[in-house]
Amino acid sequence: MSHHKIEFSDVKYKYPDGRQALKGIDFEITHGESVGIVGANGAGKSTLLMHLTGILFPNEGEIRVGEMPVTKKTLPFIRQKVGMVFQNPDDQLFMTQVYDDVAFGPRNYKLSEEEVSKRVMKSLEIVGITHLKDRPPYKLSGGEKRSVAIAAVLAMEPDILIMDEPSAALDPKARRRLIHLLKQFTHTKLIATHDMDMVLELCDRIIVLKDGRVLADGPTMDILSNEDLMEESNLEIPLVLQNCPVCNGKKSNYLSPLGAQV
Repeated sequence: MSHHKIEFSDVKYKYPDGRQALKGIDFEITHGESVGIVGANGAGKSTLLMHLTGILFPNEGEIRVGEMPVTKKTLPFIRQKVGMVFQNPDDQLFMTQVYDDVAFGPRNYKLSEEEVSKRVMKSLEIVGITHLKDRPPYKLSGGEKRSVAIAAVLAMEPDILIMDEPSAALDPKARRRLIHLLKQFTHTKLIATHDMDMVLELCDRIIVLKDGRVLADGPTMDILSNEDLMEESNLEIPLVLQNCPVCNGKKSNYLSPLGAQV
């Protein structure tokens, strides 16, 4: 299962208010790819991600994870393989202690409490928040809540990690820790974000959405260095690639995710 592709085939979705959010999305993602999903507000990024975990289902078209279509019947299996960190951590945290929030998924797998504890502590350690395990989530900062939400997903040991605006509400140190963490996750990653510098560091490929359609799909450096495309998408070129006095000294030494010097 973990070595199979993700496939969107002519996926269309209309919200109950009549707004057409996805207008025929087509792409394939193979195992181990790290893919940035970018676009301006309202482009369809979050809607697309919610289709992968069965929060939403398409009006037309099909989504497959491996050989399995994403349907109501297959959701228990799909959600064991696909873990999603929501844009707002409050949508994901609902227990009275951090430990129990991180343990919720593994416990639903009917694992022994010993195995649950191992997964919880390992995930908290990876994210660097073991000291928060007994704290109530509602008393945490925005960045701490996001870290707990990431740990909760990691504890489920997914083959595919989906993140919606993962760097939002993070201070620079926490953002750097997150980037380091995601670099170590060797399975498939889909990251929807406005943080172009994060995409440049983490993703080999970018899918650009505009008005519910795929505007462009290609290697990260090809997309991010295309000024006309970025302008059309209402996005900014990453700071490290911009022609500014601060960045000029760094550009010649910067290695892209593809290994090319820029």
